[in-house]
Amino acid sequence: MKFKGKVGLFALAVVLVLAGGALAQEKGFLWDGNQWPQLSFDAKVGYVKGIGNLADFEVAASKGKAAVVSRAFAAELKTKTVNQIIEEVDKFYKENPGKVDTSVLEVILIRCTKACPPGLVEGAKK
Repeated sequence: MKFKGKVGLFALAVVLVLAGGALAQEKGFLWDGNQWPQLSFDAKVGYVKGIGNLADFEVAASKGKAAVVSRAFAAELKTKTVNQIIEEVDKFYKENPGKVDTSVLEVILIRCTKACPPGLVEGAKK
């Protein structure tokens, strides 16, 4: 490999290392009551179905081990429609305007599953 090729590969490696470090410092993003009311109904359906699919996958992949939250959510989807879950989330944010920073996922787990019943995390520190 010629000198120019080695310099090019080195430059690419440096860029990738620096970019990877920057991405690692970025915090995760959870949708909450600030974004949820602005979403279209179809986007809300996509969100609920997406976490439902993830829960189904995790339950299947865990082969009976752990996956408690996913197992509870997947079981609850068998008793509620996606529309009912969306209505529960909408209702939570309307009834609790001071809790818009509560993640949508947390609201779903509190309002729609037995894994995290209402009141369980009321006094918990975040």
